[in-house]
Amino acid sequence: MDRTIYSKYSNERAERFRIRTDIVLDVAGRKTVYKYAGTKAADPHVRRIEECFRQLQEAYRGSRIRFCPCEVEELQAGSRVSSPFVRGETLQSMIERSFRQGDWSTVETIIRLYGRRLMEAGGDSPFTVTEEFRNVFGPAGQENAYICADVSDVDMIFSNIFVEAGNGGTVLDVSADWTVIDYEWTFPFPVPKKFVLYRAIYFAYYQIFKAQGRDLSEWLAMVDITREEAAQFAEWETHFQEYLLEGGFPVRNMQRIMGTKVIPFEELLAGEQTTDGEVVKESRWIRVRRLLYHIDRLERQDGSVICSGWALAKCLDGRCIPVNIRIYGPDEKQIRADVTRSDRADVAEALKLRRVDRPQFGFDCVWILPAGQKWSIHFSMGNREIIYEG
Repeated sequence: MDRTIYSKYSNERAERFRIRTDIVLDVAGRKTVYKYAGTKAADPHVRRIEECFRQLQEAYRGSRIRFCPCEVEELQAGSRVSSPFVRGETLQSMIERSFRQGDWSTVETIIRLYGRRLMEAGGDSPFTVTEEFRNVFGPAGQENAYICADVSDVDMIFSNIFVEAGNGGTVLDVSADWTVIDYEWTFPFPVPKKFVLYRAIYFAYYQIFKAQGRDLSEWLAMVDITREEAAQFAEWETHFQEYLLEGGFPVRNMQRIMGTKVIPFEELLAGEQTTDGEVVKESRWIRVRRLLYHIDRLERQDGSVICSGWALAKCLDGRCIPVNIRIYGPDEKQIRADVTRSDRADVAEALKLRRVDRPQFGFDCVWILPAGQKWSIHFSMGNREIIYEG
């Protein structure tokens, strides 16, 4: 009897994109991957995956990049797409292992090889902005002379690329073939190859490296992506995520509305709880000589703004303390934000701060704001305030 050993619901998307992915083990020990439409509206999305495979197979013919085959199967309740279970190791797991071992040289080699393969394969169509592109990725901005694959799989990230077991090669062997799975986000209109590179490195930077080591811009520079291009690609990614959701809001981001702050019951009864981002009670009485801050990371994701960095106050009595952080929207009304604090001993050391009880100067702020709206971060303590406008 066949047995389902894995099931994943992608039900936070727009109804026409909701699917279920199962891995089924049969009596002979063979594994098969099935994708089902999660709603009636999603049936065309599932059916088109087979056509995506055919187009990608043709576009990348003769290259070292292959695509896991699939076919549509008709069922009484609709349709599904089946594909063989790919054995081997993903590029992501190889990068993760090298990262854990501190082997940055191998990580760099993998990323450079990845960039070279993607730029050399799939065709070299010029980038022309179409209405379909604007619908999915938003305004194109400045039209550079980008090269595009004949058919664009924008989700060719490291976790979707396998180096197959038993092929006698490794990821560092330029003769080893790669197999791509999960190519449902394939588009027939031109999408710059550099954007595909950007997405893979961006997700690796935050999911694998946890923003440690080199700056994101340095990793992107390895595949010839400039800061200006990265800023444009970040806007495309934001619009793409909004296209997938179509006004929905993922459960995984619910904390951005509700927050994660814990208020002890005793403080609630006494009315002593502080507001979001406030770290010091009666802070208005603290005399501050200077406020300092730095923004390390700023981006949009799933309809939210994510901002990370550090901020501190130098007091007249010689102390160095964290500051209060508040977010305001375009109408000067305060926006509820999820603010997480962290110790930044590196900041205290770099600035040669002396009177520091605990260097909790780091912050991660997340808040919901429609694309295009202005906002500002207010850093304050005692008698001083400084504003960063986004």
